[in-house]
Amino acid sequence: MAKRRNLVIIVDDDQAVRDSLRFSLQLEGLCVHVHGGAAALLADPALSRAGCVILDHRMPQLDGFALLSTVQERNPGLPAILLTSHATPRVRARANAAGVRSVLEKPLLENILMDNIRSILS
Repeated sequence: MAKRRNLVIIVDDDQAVRDSLRFSLQLEGLCVHVHGGAAALLADPALSRAGCVILDHRMPQLDGFALLSTVQERNPGLPAILLTSHATPRVRARANAAGVRSVLEKPLLENILMDNIRSILS
């Protein structure tokens, strides 16, 4: 994978989730940036080089959909994965309309996240 495509950015307000995902994805050889919210993501100069962004659905201040809209204005076509604990049909439909590549339900089982990332980055 090219360096640009190897960067995955994670935005989740839960520190334990960020740490766990960073550890898992780095073990797979990916470059990972993690952020606790929208402001930190939007200030990350590497956002323009990301191959994929992983967003938590429910965060204080700005939810995953609102954040994705802002990210897409800055980086059109950036593939996104939405993590949620409630993958209702309404959430899935909204994600599909927003151009989200995958909606994954927490807790993440087996290799579902890495399988989706590999598909996006290939």
